[in-house]
Amino acid sequence: MSTIRLRRLTADFQKLSDFIDRHPRLALLAADGDPPERYAIEYRIRSLRQVGDDLKEIAVHQVEIVLPRDYPRTAPQCRMLTPVFHPNIAPHAICVGDHWSAGEPIWSIVARIGEMLSFQSYNVKSPLNGEAARWAEKNAEELPLDKVSMLVDMNPQGAKAAVPKTDAPARPASPAPQRSAPPSRPVAEALAEDRPSRPQPAAAASATTRPPVDTEQGLALRCPKCGEKYRVPAAMAGKRVRCRECQTIIAIPAFPTDE
Repeated sequence: MSTIRLRRLTADFQKLSDFIDRHPRLALLAADGDPPERYAIEYRIRSLRQVGDDLKEIAVHQVEIVLPRDYPRTAPQCRMLTPVFHPNIAPHAICVGDHWSAGEPIWSIVARIGEMLSFQSYNVKSPLNGEAARWAEKNAEELPLDKVSMLVDMNPQGAKAAVPKTDAPARPASPAPQRSAPPSRPVAEALAEDRPSRPQPAAAASATTRPPVDTEQGLALRCPKCGEKYRVPAAMAGKRVRCRECQTIIAIPAFPTDE
């Protein structure tokens, strides 16, 4: 094993262990290798599982993350060890590679998977599960399923405490999605309200203009840092979202609802 890879794997393990220790919804089930190249992680987050023709809310999930031989040049290989109904999760893979860069630590991947499980983050434009994508479009106003924050204070000098939980009461199981549902525009990956920013070199940017309102399509939103365009539900006004391209936290201005 090269010295560079050894240092990277060691740093990943140390930071991931600290992240999981600080977060009340995560548990490290296995770490294979010295330093580890395979992880099994348990999430205690509400998400969906398809059982027959029904969708059921499930609160405990297990994920496997494997670091391939040419990591970090290539993305980690992530897959569910327990079934999940999500547009960007298939039995063989979790779609994290499209937005992964060699500088992203493993703990950040773990956090992003948590946001996916809770339906704070999803992409219906190029899904791995088309049925789940149609369901997410149809039920966008009811998402996320869990408002847990996946961010913790990763500063070694900071208090060893996770962001407070913001759980919502469990909802009744939804019926299975209809395959005839027409496609619509994707919803931006939304964060829970009042979440702290993910650590990044530059301070979190905020939107400076009021987003145009479209009662059917939601709010048009542009990242002030990289210019990426999104559309979020009107109910997200006053909350915050993260740009999937540059990870900038964008504050959505509140606006009068009677205009």
